Amino acid sequence: MTNERTKGYIAGLLSSATFGLIPLFTVPLMRDGMQTETILIYRFGFATLLVALVMLQKRISFRETAKHLRILFIMASLYFCSAFFLINGYHAMNSGVATVIHFMYPLMVALLMLLFFKQRMTPRGLASLGIAFLGVVLLSGILGGEGVQVSLPAIALVAFSGFCYAVYIIVVNKTTIGTVPMWRLTFYLMLFSTLFFIGLSIGKQTLGLPPTPKAWGLLFLLALVPTLISNLFLIMAIPRIGSTATAIMGVLEPLTAVVVGITVLGEELTLQSTLGIGAVLIAVALLVSEKRTSK
Repeated sequence: MTNERTKGYIAGLLSSATFGLIPLFTVPLMRDGMQTETILIYRFGFATLLVALVMLQKRISFRETAKHLRILFIMASLYFCSAFFLINGYHAMNSGVATVIHFMYPLMVALLMLLFFKQRMTPRGLASLGIAFLGVVLLSGILGGEGVQVSLPAIALVAFSGFCYAVYIIVVNKTTIGTVPMWRLTFYLMLFSTLFFIGLSIGKQTLGLPPTPKAWGLLFLLALVPTLISNLFLIMAIPRIGSTATAIMGVLEPLTAVVVGITVLGEELTLQSTLGIGAVLIAVALLVSEKRTSK
């Protein structure tokens, strides 16, 4: 059991860390003029093709029951809504504010697990959750000198993106979808997500080809690292350490983004960012050192 928990925490760390690399690949693409919907189509489309190739090589069947396909469709819808409303939130408010609101999802997971599954958090788990959220606030940079003014509808949209992701995590843990082989589960999630974004792009008339060979390469890496690899590790983590713990581990995503900004994009390491990094690391250490974690 301890070995499985260790694997779960490692998978959770790797999932959140790789997911935090999204800006590393998307920012150059957006600077090249690619529309958000188009980027997401190629992101999930390439991921779908990669999983399909692995399944063919491993001789994994694509056949799935109608019941599981319905659950997978719902999961992909939740994933789509989470990404779509968060992206729109970035256009309506400061990205740091949007990050803080979205990363309330670990709290949402804990509350939903309490309300619907009667799962209570331990004092150490609650402390970890609180410190993790403080770390995200510090990393977001919203505690600067200028006041933050955001409309209530924009806040609601970004909060809904976090809620969708919270429900997505719980569905993986609390339904029979966990019995579906990992590669087949990932394939249908990526496929349905691609179809959703194609429909959105056609509706908005933003579908287009990547402008340069470099853009093709960035899109492939975006599909491989913070999409395919991140989701595979997420699916591995949830059954081993539970929904709440996996959600709390997700605070490493903004930490990774900050580290990338400092080491790759030449951004400054501020005292506030340093304190945020320390808070996130303390929260993760508290969680991992807990002797027993409920699912």
